Amino acid sequence: MLILFVTLIVGQTVISQEKLTDLKLEYQAISRGSFEKMTLTKDVMFYSDDRGKKTTATVNLSEKQWDKVNRLVNQIKLKELPYLKAPSDKRKYDGAAHAKLKVFVNDKEYESSSFDHGNPPIEIKSLVEYIMTMSKSKDGN
Repeated sequence: MLILFVTLIVGQTVISQEKLTDLKLEYQAISRGSFEKMTLTKDVMFYSDDRGKKTTATVNLSEKQWDKVNRLVNQIKLKELPYLKAPSDKRKYDGAAHAKLKVFVNDKEYESSSFDHGNPPIEIKSLVEYIMTMSKSKDGN
């Protein structure tokens, strides 16, 4: 029984690492008066605060940053992403922008339900906060 349990854990770890070989993330926050979109790939993050996406800032990502993104994504049960409960509902009365996180892995797309920008579900909070921190470095490029 112990061997089966260890095999399942090791097998799940291998699957988790394997499925993140082709990873892309997208975070978007929209309200009537604001727009932010960040798209992250292995080497670069594209940031736009222009709805028409005519202007886009580019932030180069280091290997260390990308490794941290991978670790944070690995902590999320991607299949549960659409069912995560938002901790607040300010977006429903224009008190906050509507935000969503999308994770693309090997031709599969996982999308969160809508949540308040700045107050994501606890399960994705660390990842969203890290993305927001990296987006602030766009001003330095």
